[in-house]
Amino acid sequence: MPIDIIPSADYYDDQDLHGNYQDVTLEDLVNNYIMSGQDDDFTSTVPRHLVLYQARRAFKELYFDAVQEIKGVALELSNTLTVTLPPDFVNYVRISWLGDDGLLRPMATNNKMSIAKDYLQDNDYGILFDNDGCPLVGTDEGIPLDPITGAPIVSTSTVSEQDFNTTIIQFNPNKNFTNVYANGSYIIDKNQGLIKFGSEVFGSIVVLEYISDGLYTGCEGRAEADLRIHKFAEDAVYNWIYWKLIERRRNVPANAKILARKEWFNSRRICKRRMQTIRPDELRQIFKGSNKWIKGI
Repeated sequence: MPIDIIPSADYYDDQDLHGNYQDVTLEDLVNNYIMSGQDDDFTSTVPRHLVLYQARRAFKELYFDAVQEIKGVALELSNTLTVTLPPDFVNYVRISWLGDDGLLRPMATNNKMSIAKDYLQDNDYGILFDNDGCPLVGTDEGIPLDPITGAPIVSTSTVSEQDFNTTIIQFNPNKNFTNVYANGSYIIDKNQGLIKFGSEVFGSIVVLEYISDGLYTGCEGRAEADLRIHKFAEDAVYNWIYWKLIERRRNVPANAKILARKEWFNSRRICKRRMQTIRPDELRQIFKGSNKWIKGI
């Protein structure tokens, strides 16, 4: 297979090429796996569509666990204090709001916020149903609005800029962190695909950082022919394909299946270690001043 040589001038002029060298495409992974097979391999006669299917499954596993490419979206809150989850959303990393200085203010999840559906009832408290026999659900208008300004009725408690810098987080598994984080709260309603926020962040720009599965082909993702994964995960993809292709075959010895499974987990471990690099300079920044007393503890 010939290698396309891209001149540096074309690389810098074409924004779509920026950073692509660190990745390998799904098509190349499938082609490389098929071409590297030997006649005596257990998967030498496997059709291409099965290899492609397992490669796509490997993408999901590695994007969730090892690669975790973080995407971000910034949206201004409406009067309902809700934000719709992105179409390629799988799980969130952090939810914050953007300050005037351009820095993020991390928020805390609040499980006390209600995400229940409001069923409509009659005067005898019986549930009302439509013509199809489904219960009628009331619209969620968020928190009460001011009748004059139309803005949500915000809590009287205010947060100063000093609170952002002096808040100390201590580990307590039973603690409600909405009382510790002074930056507001939220809850994710996965059934409706919404994030509901507290009134403290009304009028702010919220930033959602999340991970996807690497296979979304909509506007927020990539085209089908351009699906790619980091080169650090290349060996893990090959090992996953091989393990899953022989996992349920009766003519493959059990020790070969066990060895393939071990190779997959080992390659995934190496991928995670390479992706989550610990750099000396970052460690020095973390531990800088750690020997100083913190007031208020």
